[in-house]
Amino acid sequence: MRPITFVHAADLHLDAASGGLGADMPPAFAERLHSATFVALDRLVALCLAEQADFLVLAGDVYNHEDGSLRAQIALRDACARLDAAGIPVFIAHGNHDPLSSRIASLVMPSGTVVFGEDVSVHPVVRDGETIALVHGISHASTRETRNLARRFARTADACPQVGVLHCTIGTADGEQRYAPCTVEDLASTGLDYWALGHIHLRQVLCETPRVVYPGSTQGLHIGEEGDHGCTLVRVDAAGGIVLEERPLGPIRWQAVPVDIGPLAATHSTSSQDASPTNAPRLATAASAAALTDVDGLVARTVRAIEEAAAEAHAGCTGMVIRLVFEGRGPLDRLLRRPTDASDLLDLLRGEVADLTPPCWVKDMEVHTRPDVDMDAMLRRDDLLGATLRNATEALQSPDGMSGARTALATLYEHHAARKALPPLDEATLAALIADAGTLCLDLLESD
Repeated sequence: MRPITFVHAADLHLDAASGGLGADMPPAFAERLHSATFVALDRLVALCLAEQADFLVLAGDVYNHEDGSLRAQIALRDACARLDAAGIPVFIAHGNHDPLSSRIASLVMPSGTVVFGEDVSVHPVVRDGETIALVHGISHASTRETRNLARRFARTADACPQVGVLHCTIGTADGEQRYAPCTVEDLASTGLDYWALGHIHLRQVLCETPRVVYPGSTQGLHIGEEGDHGCTLVRVDAAGGIVLEERPLGPIRWQAVPVDIGPLAATHSTSSQDASPTNAPRLATAASAAALTDVDGLVARTVRAIEEAAAEAHAGCTGMVIRLVFEGRGPLDRLLRRPTDASDLLDLLRGEVADLTPPCWVKDMEVHTRPDVDMDAMLRRDDLLGATLRNATEALQSPDGMSGARTALATLYEHHAARKALPPLDEATLAALIADAGTLCLDLLESD
């Protein structure tokens, strides 16, 4: 069997608007952000050409149907034309954002590009008169594809590598947004060698035999899609062995950066036991013998943390969008919780990191800090503050307390407007609300 190389990408979301950004972003950075999905597409084509790939598969959501972008569809057509000129075929399965019904009928794709229809079809990849691979695929017919499309696939009798292309939800992933739902067992039962999936924007390898892979999106679209994004380069050797290489493409990196306002260990950042949970990664920071007490120290520590995050970006990163997550216990808790001071600090920090390499934009800040007080002593106090803090602590530690807090908030969270504006009231969110309530009471009841 001849060794083959192909590229697997998905969820390009060409021309998609990035979410959660204010109007105060510098125009040059905003333009860089808006063009990021197209830059990632250009890099994808360049990778296929440089690696002399035998073919490219795109597993759905290549563009955003909601945006109705002609620019996106023309960019896709032109990218396929560049690959067609190099003899590299492209296989496209449409997903829930770009179902077949959303395609512009008058836009003609190059002859070397296969757009899968609403029924499974199989297409050979031929080199020097030899079929070196078979690519199976199916597209979503509409934005709400609820059928198990994986069960429609089946291996042919051919001995060459066989690849399935599908935009789908595996198992219980993605909550209620279950598009073309199926299981890994459904995919494995088809006998195909590699499953090129799309829909999940973070890279995942769900199975080794057969390989079941989500390559992630080519460009992160919001702060929930942190880190480098790109595609998967797949090499299949003469014995059928498969090697995967993750290749970054996205020029913009989104990153939550934690900053502890309390004392730090000599060689690494430590999380305060009082800090609220966060998904932000731990980053090494300079040593500090004591909690921060002044704004200059806070700015210096924050800039160092951002610099360390920027150093982790891949070489092709041309910009970072940062969310600062302040944690720990220290005297600056009160400053961070004052809206005016926090806004001024945000403006100051934006100026400090704008000229870093790559350029950074601080989109917002989350404050999960705690006051610099002896909480054990506060809890023992025989006054309103002590009683309030004890109630908050008991609520966090008791199932009945958590249940009572949930009941108290139920009316608010059940309001139709609140359901759209507020995050789901899960256990972590509820615990954070109770902890914040205790801190607010401390600020209001404890004098300077």
